[in-house]
Amino acid sequence: MDQADKALDALRVHIKKEIVDNYFADRVYLEEDTEVLRQEVKDYTESLAGLSKRFMALYHALGSKEACALMMEILQIENWPFYPEYGNLSGSEQVDLLHDTRRRGFTVYRRYRNLVFDLYERLQQESVKVHEAYAKIQTHLKLLNEDINKFNLSYDFGLIAAQIEAMDGGREESMSGGLLSSEREELSTRMRFKRLKFTDEELPPVADLPPLAEIQRKLDSLIERFYLPMGCCS
Repeated sequence: MDQADKALDALRVHIKKEIVDNYFADRVYLEEDTEVLRQEVKDYTESLAGLSKRFMALYHALGSKEACALMMEILQIENWPFYPEYGNLSGSEQVDLLHDTRRRGFTVYRRYRNLVFDLYERLQQESVKVHEAYAKIQTHLKLLNEDINKFNLSYDFGLIAAQIEAMDGGREESMSGGLLSSEREELSTRMRFKRLKFTDEELPPVADLPPLAEIQRKLDSLIERFYLPMGCCS
């Protein structure tokens, strides 16, 4: 073997090694970014638990299903968030939803009105943060899947194996490490990185709630219509 052949063999080995090294480096990056995204989803799920208590506290303060229905109509929400979970709570658990809420006002009516307003305002402010987290996850998911698409195109093992086989003169064992051309299709499938997708159950969307100032007049009408000097608001 002359010097030219040795140089070509060394170049082939270098190219194969670089392909493998680049593949695993890029795959590690995708795996790490995927883990970051999954942690964001986990944090989002935990924040939903806090938001659910805000919704349920408001349901309890409103005092009746009819009042809750009108509230959801004002908010233009068809499926009432966390209402089934609220219905599954015991009476004492429902009352306990308001245990840390300060009551303001001299009359029972004013305390009730302020209670509903305060609960909604806290709910709306927290929903904004959760809604922003949801949007951030959707953006992260889109960008990650774009990277996955680029990765899968860059590391099409069927094409890579064919190119290296051609470089090696059409030999059946085209890549070192036991990667045979007969295994290309199976290997290509196994080595592709799967795109991520979250269902609504895995990543429940959050209603976009308007600020209190935008619905205050309608909320006043609701309170006047359904006001009763309930024990939870006295």
